[in-house]
Amino acid sequence: MDFSPFQIRVPILGAAPLNDEVLFTELLDVIESYPEFAPQFWSLEERGKLPYNRDNILDKIKAVEYGSYAHIYLKRNKAVKYFGSIDVAPRQNIFFEFDPKLNSKHYPALFEFADRLVQVFKPDVASVHIDTPVYPRPFESSEHKNSRIVSSAASLAPVDYFKVGPKGLAMRTYLGPHYVKQFGQELLLSTPKTQTELQSWGGIRLDLSEAPWELTEQALIEHWQTAMAYLRPAKVFADLDVYQNRKFKYTKAENCTIGGLNYI
Repeated sequence: MDFSPFQIRVPILGAAPLNDEVLFTELLDVIESYPEFAPQFWSLEERGKLPYNRDNILDKIKAVEYGSYAHIYLKRNKAVKYFGSIDVAPRQNIFFEFDPKLNSKHYPALFEFADRLVQVFKPDVASVHIDTPVYPRPFESSEHKNSRIVSSAASLAPVDYFKVGPKGLAMRTYLGPHYVKQFGQELLLSTPKTQTELQSWGGIRLDLSEAPWELTEQALIEHWQTAMAYLRPAKVFADLDVYQNRKFKYTKAENCTIGGLNYI
């Protein structure tokens, strides 16, 4: 990697019921099993800060019934620093944002950590992405514009995702059965410039290289562009319009049925 990351994000979205004690316990088991990622604090409020206590968390999620919700926030202030949230709601998702100054020696463990969470949650869509720097707008070069397009398309923020669906590939992307059916398994597994792997739970993992966290900025752009050019004709990833050489507008693709909704 030859760039300083702007953000490091792990969004995971799906319909599995997160008010299920067994499932949530398995997720916490994964999170706690990595000493460098074990949470120090938790809260039901974004700015809250209670000492981490899994029993208290499980008591809260078990009480979530149909029509209600809970947001579980997890934090870690010492290396490795991160902010995490698990939304037990109709739009259920898991999200971790790591300190962009994270030592690169932790990258392999971070991708493994995300992989284990995905194996438990079995999402509709998930990703791991290390954002390239933010460049001035209007963009001063095609390289700057393309770099920001990759970062923008890799975003799986729920506020956008539930309007337009998945925007595109990240360094590592997981597509669950919901989207594998829309793209076609054969198409996804033959995506160029990617390392693909069929998952035991029916999803497909696509990495933009064997070790995507090692990609240079230019290689990341090139691999992403080649893979996206191959997948776009399926009309599942959101359509992108770049205007005024500075703004991105996405619209839901013709063949996309957005997944991840579950009215618990």
